[in-house]
Amino acid sequence: MEKVPDRRERRRQATVEEIKDTARRQIAESGAASFSMGAVARAMGMTPPALYRYFENRDALLAGLVIEAYDSMGEAMETALVGLPEDDHAGRYLALMCAYRTWGLTHPEALGLMYGASGTDVELSEEQLERFQNAVMRSTWAVVQVLWAAHKAGRLVVPSQYHEPPATVRLALDWMYTVLPAQDVPLPILTLALTTWIRADGLVRQELHGYLPEGLFGDGDFFDMESRVLAEWLGLAR
Repeated sequence: MEKVPDRRERRRQATVEEIKDTARRQIAESGAASFSMGAVARAMGMTPPALYRYFENRDALLAGLVIEAYDSMGEAMETALVGLPEDDHAGRYLALMCAYRTWGLTHPEALGLMYGASGTDVELSEEQLERFQNAVMRSTWAVVQVLWAAHKAGRLVVPSQYHEPPATVRLALDWMYTVLPAQDVPLPILTLALTTWIRADGLVRQELHGYLPEGLFGDGDFFDMESRVLAEWLGLAR
């Protein structure tokens, strides 16, 4: 039987969530670089020492927010695949891309916290590092699975350059193999998953913070067009 948290633990968890919500609002307003534990404590009517009873330091709080953001994004992308036919490779790929754009536009602060260098380069404990890597891999693994399934079905075009990527790229991908749920993913598939992901991410960032005309993006028409072009280039739409 699952243990029901007692009243004290529920109050503690509610305070933890309030701290994280307050931190998110401050980051959204002022950016991660200017975020501080003292400011969070003042906004909540707490003393800084009281706040440190819940989070060891600023890095611990920021790390928790970043991990939750990656988990939220990964969950959104995994959910997008539920119920879609396994052999609809183009449909599954487009669903992933659409889910990522939707999540990014509705969580711009989280997206900035995940990818920005503005104060989010924090020291992680061993446990936090493992949680972080697992959270990051959720979205990456979703893309890998879709492309890998298409490859097995003979429905994926892999550029020849991806079979022998440069040494620097191979070294970075070797690290990814240490945290992937499966170790037998072909190197070209992992390389392709990473590059297609980078392209989609670039479009979302442009839509959120770029200098291109706002009208270009419409209601997702530009992103959808480019995603379909990429799906065709990959051979998924055949």
